[in-house]
Amino acid sequence: MSKYRAGAIGSTGKGNWGHGLDVAFVGVSDVDFVSIADDDPEGLKAATERTGAKASYIDYHEMLNKENLDFVAVCPRWVGSHRDMITAAAEAGVKGIFCEKPFAPTLVDADAMIETCERTKTRVVVAHQRRANPYERYAKKLIRDGAIGDLLTIKAHGKSDLRSGSQDLVVLGTHILDSIRFIVDSTVLWATGHVTQNGHDVTLNDVKSGTEEIGLIAGNGVSAYYAFENGVSAYFDSLPRDMSGNNTDSAFGYEIYGTKAILSMRTLPEGNMFIHEYNQWLPGSKNEEWKPIILDDWGIISSEYISLSNEIIVRELIDAVKNNRELVDVSTDTDGRAALEMIMAVHESQRIGGRVSFPMINRENPYEVWRRETA
Repeated sequence: MSKYRAGAIGSTGKGNWGHGLDVAFVGVSDVDFVSIADDDPEGLKAATERTGAKASYIDYHEMLNKENLDFVAVCPRWVGSHRDMITAAAEAGVKGIFCEKPFAPTLVDADAMIETCERTKTRVVVAHQRRANPYERYAKKLIRDGAIGDLLTIKAHGKSDLRSGSQDLVVLGTHILDSIRFIVDSTVLWATGHVTQNGHDVTLNDVKSGTEEIGLIAGNGVSAYYAFENGVSAYFDSLPRDMSGNNTDSAFGYEIYGTKAILSMRTLPEGNMFIHEYNQWLPGSKNEEWKPIILDDWGIISSEYISLSNEIIVRELIDAVKNNRELVDVSTDTDGRAALEMIMAVHESQRIGGRVSFPMINRENPYEVWRRETA
């Protein structure tokens, strides 16, 4: 069998190449990485040298038309171009796409991309590397095996760094919310959100354009509650905090509460997992000990965790295409949309002052709607 043909699309200065997505298909068995596209000439030259691509293009449409690609990595971190890039790749006959997170700026865009890819039978995976990580999969196994008793709730936290609040929620919180869905293994029924700026409820005066083409955002503090169909609940917060002398990654993660034990998942996907084998954590008590969980094979090479997670995702995508089967234990385009819906629901809840049912009726940016309604 001839090798699959793969390429990558980036945009230097406008989201660049994501977290190693440009090299995700390089050196993978059964794949020949043949081409790369970047609308910045200097960025294109550097990416061509870095990846060893045989052909390079300023215009990704030209690459898609000429190279007969089976797989494409859509790499820019800025989300404004994702819809055009994914649509063009799917229409060109690409079998599988690896897309950087967040998946899209709005649910309208996400819906359109998914509709196109379903029509063209193009499989899409999203760079939510955490759920491809052995620690997160092991946590799910522990829950399935009853090690923490019945799953009750998850309490999750953004990095809460200088981007705390809405920026943190969409750019990094998309990882956490995807992980929550993976662990809970159920569908969100409804959500409520509280969005604040320096402690007060956001107003239209607080609305601004977010970086990385994510659209309108507001607030340096967010708190959210999610109710799932199976009765499990989940929380997410990203609130301003004192950054002096602190590891900016220390807050990033979540706790999984069961009837018998608590799991703590910190700074994944590199691997930082603990278990507290009691159903309550009482500091100062004899039961306060947290025990680390170490997966030796992963810990030894944790400095390469992003590339290793990308490799797991890519190999799953290739095998799903090769065997014409569904994707398993990786984040798909519908998962990317679901995480985005959880994000948008926080702001929609703030706008309407109440619960937001899923699937959401409003597929636009809630602040665009709010501005239009008060114009």
